[in-house]
Amino acid sequence: MARAHRKLAALLPYWGRKTLADIRGNTCRAYVASRRRKEIRHPDGSVEVRTLKDSTIRRELVTLSAAIGHWHREHGPLESVPVITFPHTTPSKADWLSRQQASWLLAGALGFYREFWCDVASRREHWRWRRDRGAVCRHATRFILLGFYTGTRHRAILETQWLPNTVGGWIDLERGAMHRRGLDEGETNKRRPPVRLGSRILAHLRRWKCIDERERQAVAASRPPEDRHKPVYAFLHVVAYEGFPIDKLRKPWYRARELAWLEESVTPHILRHTHATLMMQSGVQIWQAAGFLGMSPKILEGVYGPRFPETGSGGLSHDAPQQQGGSVRFLCGEEDGDA
Repeated sequence: MARAHRKLAALLPYWGRKTLADIRGNTCRAYVASRRRKEIRHPDGSVEVRTLKDSTIRRELVTLSAAIGHWHREHGPLESVPVITFPHTTPSKADWLSRQQASWLLAGALGFYREFWCDVASRREHWRWRRDRGAVCRHATRFILLGFYTGTRHRAILETQWLPNTVGGWIDLERGAMHRRGLDEGETNKRRPPVRLGSRILAHLRRWKCIDERERQAVAASRPPEDRHKPVYAFLHVVAYEGFPIDKLRKPWYRARELAWLEESVTPHILRHTHATLMMQSGVQIWQAAGFLGMSPKILEGVYGPRFPETGSGGLSHDAPQQQGGSVRFLCGEEDGDA
């Protein structure tokens, strides 16, 4: 809902005083040109000019088209439905992380970073692992592991809880499954089918649930005796900060990305691209991968097929391969119980 509000706020300054008859190709192109250079006025009077991507402007126009279609269906019919002219799209870019890069990102969430130096005599570059305990972020670690092993979208991961609920997904440890939708939630274009979990992520989830249950018991024990019987509404979400859900993973992600020496283009959604890419590389059938990820075979084949064609029929393995010598296992702290 917040995203729709932001898109409507972007549309209203230009389209607010126009009618449906004003929606033509030239007005759509004029809107695109006006939005490519966005002026932001700060309280001190300074003006900052930002350049918006065509993909962002296209999503705004998609919102306008959806609003017209909704009015046509619910309050119409309109005598003629205007056609929105969208900016040209560039081919989808399947950004993804290699297994080594994913291990570096996970290490960054746990405070590990690589310290580089150069040997003057041999002019060779060397590096070693260091750790900043103050940069350790447990909920970012959980997010990265869930995204890497399940390919679930950013929002769906943050809404996942330990128990069945009506507003978000939940983890079924008995059946080894992750339900990505709440019990009362309907299906949308961004499909969220349930997914079978692999042994590695299940081991993490079982340990995390034990940790959260201990935290809930500690919260209840810290209450006055007359309030200890009341339910504890903390530590219900799998990914939570100090026991409570978060709206979006920002600063912890930026910090982990910085410690991993990764580019700014690496966003949380890249974990979904990474999982899809690994499935295609391993030769999983497109219809199997599409069903697992909750996307259409057409999109999956169009984005990932040209770069990573199928190499065979292959079986569907939901355990992402472990980095050889990389040690995702070591970096996520399994040896010392850190993660």
